[in-house]
Amino acid sequence: MAKQISELKLGILGGGQLGRMLIQQAINYNVTSLVLDPDPDAPCKHIANYFENGSITDFDTVYNFGKKADIITIEIEKVNIDALEQLEKEGKQVFPQSRVIRLIQDKGVQKQFFKENDIPTSPFQIVNTKEDMDNSPFQFPYILKLRKDGYDGKGVMKINGTEDLKHAFDAPCIIEKLVDFDKEIAVIVARNSKGDMKTFPMVEMEFNPEANLVEFLISPSTYAESLQQKAENIAKNIASAMNITGILAVEMFVCKDGELLVNEVAPRPHNSGHQTIEGNYVSQFEQHIR
Repeated sequence: MAKQISELKLGILGGGQLGRMLIQQAINYNVTSLVLDPDPDAPCKHIANYFENGSITDFDTVYNFGKKADIITIEIEKVNIDALEQLEKEGKQVFPQSRVIRLIQDKGVQKQFFKENDIPTSPFQIVNTKEDMDNSPFQFPYILKLRKDGYDGKGVMKINGTEDLKHAFDAPCIIEKLVDFDKEIAVIVARNSKGDMKTFPMVEMEFNPEANLVEFLISPSTYAESLQQKAENIAKNIASAMNITGILAVEMFVCKDGELLVNEVAPRPHNSGHQTIEGNYVSQFEQHIR
């Protein structure tokens, strides 16, 4: 364990590349970093002041780790929420709040939240088994997503017909109407506990068709200023409705008719914001630390 450098201790659940870039900003603010990750060779291991090898989904491990920190944050959503809720009850500060992480862990709950708060999103249906899919009102093709544990293109299937249903996920899912879109975009909004908000400029994302991961990011955007402003307003509306403290990345589709539809959100630094390190006055990582 390295020597601690300040009184404030920031606990990070997840020790990947996002956590590493977060720590690099924490150092500038003289904040002591504590990291929990199941990988003994996680990218954060050699840069964190304190590194613990352990499960971020186990209640006791997360709870005991969290007691060492003053403030707790995440670099991945798949963490033990019950432990974070208990820590909050005991006075620990958790950002984003545990209720926000719980909402986002389940894509079905997330989509229902969009619907209830008049956030534009694609039509969807919540299903629990393969049998439920037989009664779907959507015509083929449509998109099938696991409600939990999907990330970076994993847990997503395009269902072209009944033959594909034989190989579909046999778990709680959402069915989404296939969207005819021009491009995927993202807006990152930073919001403090007082409700003050600022957005980073909208960016365009191009995905690798095989890996389904962001391959190219275009900033500044080539879209009209009016569309960019509309996207930023949607991102702010979501952040306000969630009453989140921290960073929120909002992914959207720009439809062929110019309509914007929210795909999903992430309450943490995001791969659509790496360019902010060099391309903006302040990076998404610094904003999250602030």
